Amino acid sequence: MAVLILMLSIGFMTVRSFGIDRLTPAAFRDFILSFGTWAPLLYIFLYTVRPLFLFPASLLSISGGITFGPWWGTLYDLIGASLGAYLSFGLSRALGRGTVEKWFGRRIHKLDNFVAENGFRTILFLRLIPMLSFDAISYGGGLSKIRFCHFAPATTIGMIPGAFTFNFLGHSLHDVFSPTFYVAVGLVLLLVLLPVIHKSFKGRRHKDVV
Repeated sequence: MAVLILMLSIGFMTVRSFGIDRLTPAAFRDFILSFGTWAPLLYIFLYTVRPLFLFPASLLSISGGITFGPWWGTLYDLIGASLGAYLSFGLSRALGRGTVEKWFGRRIHKLDNFVAENGFRTILFLRLIPMLSFDAISYGGGLSKIRFCHFAPATTIGMIPGAFTFNFLGHSLHDVFSPTFYVAVGLVLLLVLLPVIHKSFKGRRHKDVV
């Protein structure tokens, strides 16, 4: 608990010193780079504590692409976002499970059993849908019966397409309306349409089997 309080305090002080009114990707890049060799570690730390403040993950990912480029930005993004998701999962499971069971009783058992039996696949698919709240999945996972050994790899693997796409988009903002920018926009649209494509493909496959 002391470590959590310390992390919250450092995160709050960092955001406050930076200035909430200046939280734009470009300004964030300048702020992060001002820490020199410590910049990657600070970025990873801020991404780790981000779920505690419910700060938009996409904005931070775009900032990572602007700051570190698409490749290093994606790597730092995956490390920080994974740690943040694990932290959310652990907090939710430690503090909220009993309360949720009191509220929903047996009604939550069906969801629990489904997630427990199909945990890895369920979390993996949910992580691939950018429209869903990243933090809601993390906190919700902690309230379910899914095992952490399934939640953790599914979360990290499922984040890879989105992490790279938004970091690549951030990188492309260095030269707006360039071919790189349009490719980045295309990747974002593809990521958004991925659930629709998956549903269509699944429907056609089901018809072929029938």
